[in-house]
Amino acid sequence: MTRTMIALLALAAASAVHAQGSDDPGYQMIDGIGACMLGGGAVEGTTAALDDLGWTHELDGETGLLGFRAGKGGQTFGFASSEGFCLVESTAIGTGDAETMFNLFLMGGNSGIEVTESGTNAEGCATHTLSNGGVATITSGGNSPTCTSETSATITFVFQK
Repeated sequence: MTRTMIALLALAAASAVHAQGSDDPGYQMIDGIGACMLGGGAVEGTTAALDDLGWTHELDGETGLLGFRAGKGGQTFGFASSEGFCLVESTAIGTGDAETMFNLFLMGGNSGIEVTESGTNAEGCATHTLSNGGVATITSGGNSPTCTSETSATITFVFQK
């Protein structure tokens, strides 16, 4: 992502321009981050945020796992459960850009959620403890995530229940 694009995203976040319906993976990541953060580890809260964003979602009645996907494109998707877990993944942006999108969401200031501590986990991946009881961890996407990637990113939220 270019510096110009990051500056435009920051401007959009600061001016409260809503990314609803965007097919840009960066904006979609911001929306997914918002749905996970505002959902707070509850399927109902995440579903409500996704409805506001125009994302598609489906709840598996057997497992209680909510699958969701951005309304446009197929590169941003996620999962949530009422067990205090939510993740949003992009197959189009890397971990550095995901960290930027995470910070842009917080800069918008509309959620009332703040980072209370940042660090790394045992594997060396970036972590952020949130004021709403969640911990966000940024990794690559896929089944065997690494701490950094230029081509994919996942932000996993775990909320204390």
